[in-house]
Amino acid sequence: MKGTGWLIGGLVLVAVGVVGLLLLSTGILSGATVASTPMARGRWIFQTGTDPSGQPIPYLGGMMMRASCAGCHGVDGRGLRTMMFASPNISYRNLTDPAGFSEPDGTRGPTYTDDQIRRAVTQGLDPEGKPLDWPMPRWQLTDTEWTDLLAYLKTLP
Repeated sequence: MKGTGWLIGGLVLVAVGVVGLLLLSTGILSGATVASTPMARGRWIFQTGTDPSGQPIPYLGGMMMRASCAGCHGVDGRGLRTMMFASPNISYRNLTDPAGFSEPDGTRGPTYTDDQIRRAVTQGLDPEGKPLDWPMPRWQLTDTEWTDLLAYLKTLP
């Protein structure tokens, strides 16, 4: 039985390593592991408000608390209602609907193009050049971050 402590310790280390690798492979521990495709990186940005390395993406305006797209628009992008505001459904299908996107109050807003979605996200302006509601931050996305985020928006139901 002498030396079994080393064996048990070694087995515990191997088990911890295997669990860590499993968590990394599922993207639970780090955004860097989900950075294999534009859609996966976009999902990370949407859900966390950080780049895939975990660095916060800077923004101007909006609410004072740190947020992400999902924090205001829901994990599925279909919008949320809070005591302070109602956020719209930002699924790609809704934003680009030829009849105009469905607003939280049931009315129809303008139809967005990809460039106009980017302008809404980065400048806080709708397709007609009108400012979006005050809670909407103006995210300072790199070209790659924008491309990744748009790839993910296109997958939302």
